[in-house]
Amino acid sequence: MISYTVQHILILRLLMCYTFESARSLHNLLFLVSAEKTERQQLGFYDFVRTRTGAHSRIVQRILEDLKKEKLFEGPGLRITDKGRAIYANLGASLNPFSSFWNLCIDIVERYGGNPENLNKAVFYHLAFRRAKIGERILLP
Repeated sequence: MISYTVQHILILRLLMCYTFESARSLHNLLFLVSAEKTERQQLGFYDFVRTRTGAHSRIVQRILEDLKKEKLFEGPGLRITDKGRAIYANLGASLNPFSSFWNLCIDIVERYGGNPENLNKAVFYHLAFRRAKIGERILLP
């Protein structure tokens, strides 16, 4: 059994509300959300590295591995399981103080029409992403 952080719960909520074809789309969404504001968000992720396929966060990847180990989601499509829904139902209220970050997630998903491919392409147009070379850390405010 792992200790769930609010970042774990955020990712569970994202998996419940949206369909991600791959972890790549989730990484890219969280990059765009974290990079959206000039001030750092308490729930944000700021360890992104530029890869050939977009932004990648070791923290996000570790959380996904934790959730997969606990069998809270399955498959390459990141489909949440019944156990994942139950965990979220019990712990989801812990995200209430971070509603502005969640609202930003919703805004960005809607901005790109809920299409993961549009979201993945948008990362390549972000100035901070473009400034970093492949393998380098992306500098966010």
